[in-house]
Amino acid sequence: MNILTVCGFCIASVLACKALENDSRQIKLILTLVVTAVLLLSTIGFVSQIVSTISSLFETAKIDNMYMRIIFKSLGVTYLTQFASDYCKDCGENAISSQVLLAGRIAVLVISLPLFKAFAEIVKSLII
Repeated sequence: MNILTVCGFCIASVLACKALENDSRQIKLILTLVVTAVLLLSTIGFVSQIVSTISSLFETAKIDNMYMRIIFKSLGVTYLTQFASDYCKDCGENAISSQVLLAGRIAVLVISLPLFKAFAEIVKSLII
């Protein structure tokens, strides 16, 4: 799916959602979820391309694969958190949206702890 198709699909979906806004809020939310799922599934094919390119870069630079896993886990958490937060905002639940974002930030911090440990080891070896 190219970007023009994605944009056209999204604009058509938004227009349909606006048309359904006053008549049926439940159908509008279902349509929003379906559109989001279709877009997510259509872009998953590009993920393997991205992973292979970044993996080859890490191999060329002789960087441990642990760091690549941390990057991809963090990206996954941020995308999932943003999706959940946006959905909560669409439903009018801003407080829940804020808590989802907070939980996502904490999860990324926990995932990144090995990076902080490696950084501390590097600093320690430079000082001593």
